[in-house]
Amino acid sequence: MKKLKESEKSYQDLVKIYESVETVKQDLEQRIQEEVAKNREKDYVLIQQLRLAGMGEMIASIGHQRRQPLNSLSLLIQDVREAREFGENDDQYIDRFTREGLLQIKHMSRNINDFRKFYKPNKEKVPFSVGDSIEDALSIFSSSLINHEIQVEFEYRGRYMAYGYSNEYSQVVLNLFTNTRDAFVQNAINNRKILIKIDETAKEISVEFIDNAGGIEPSLLKKIFEPYFTTKHHGTGLGLYMAKKTLENMDGSVLAENTGDGARFCLTVPKVAAAVKPKLLSS
Repeated sequence: MKKLKESEKSYQDLVKIYESVETVKQDLEQRIQEEVAKNREKDYVLIQQLRLAGMGEMIASIGHQRRQPLNSLSLLIQDVREAREFGENDDQYIDRFTREGLLQIKHMSRNINDFRKFYKPNKEKVPFSVGDSIEDALSIFSSSLINHEIQVEFEYRGRYMAYGYSNEYSQVVLNLFTNTRDAFVQNAINNRKILIKIDETAKEISVEFIDNAGGIEPSLLKKIFEPYFTTKHHGTGLGLYMAKKTLENMDGSVLAENTGDGARFCLTVPKVAAAVKPKLLSS
C-alpha cells in the first residue's frame, strides 16, 4: 500500500514536471514567434528604407536616360521650323520626322518599363539568368558610369541560370556599382575600372565584382555588412546589409576582401538543377 502511494506520488510529480516543461516550451515558442515577427517587421522596415534611399539614384538615372532622347526631339522640332521656312516639309520629310520622333518616344517608354520592372520585387523564387540580371543593373546605372568615367569590363557566355529573385539580385549588383562609384570619387581615383567575372560549379554560380577604388579599411571589413554601418556622410548603412540578406534568402552568400588596389566582392547563389527547366518568367 505504501509503495502504491509512493508510485502515485512519483507519477503526480512527473505530471507536474511535464506540465512545467510544457509551459516553458510553449512560452519559449511564443517568444520565438514574437522575435521572428519582430525581425520580419524590422527587415521590412529596412527594405523600405533602402528602397527610399535608392529612389534618389533612380531619379538621377531617369534624368540622365531622358536627356538624350529629349535633346533629339528638341532638334527634330527645331528642324521642322527650318524645313517650313525653306519649303522642305513635303510628305517624305513628314514621314521621316514622324518615324524619328516615334523612335525617341519608344526609347523613353522602354526605359520607363525597365525602371518599373527593376524596382518590382519578385514574389517567389524562379530560375533566372545571372548574366541578364547584371546587364539590367548595368543598363540602369550606365549614365552614372559614363558621367564618372568608369570603365566596366563584363563579358559572359551562356545564361548562368540561378534559382532565386532576379530583380533583387540586380539591386544587389546596383548597390555594388553605387558603392564603388562613391569610393572612386571619395578616393579621387583617375583610371577607374570595374571587372565582373562569372564562374560556375556543379551546384552554384559565383560572380566576382573587382574594382581599383582603393579598397576597404581592413578594420572595417567585418563590419560592412552590419545594418546602419556606413563610412559615407549621407549614407544609410543599409545597402550591403540588405545585399547580404537578399543573397542569404536565396541560400547564397556574399564575401568581401581587399586586393592590391581595390576590393573584391564575391556573390554566390545556387545553380538551377539540371532537372529544373530554365523557364524564365516574363515581366
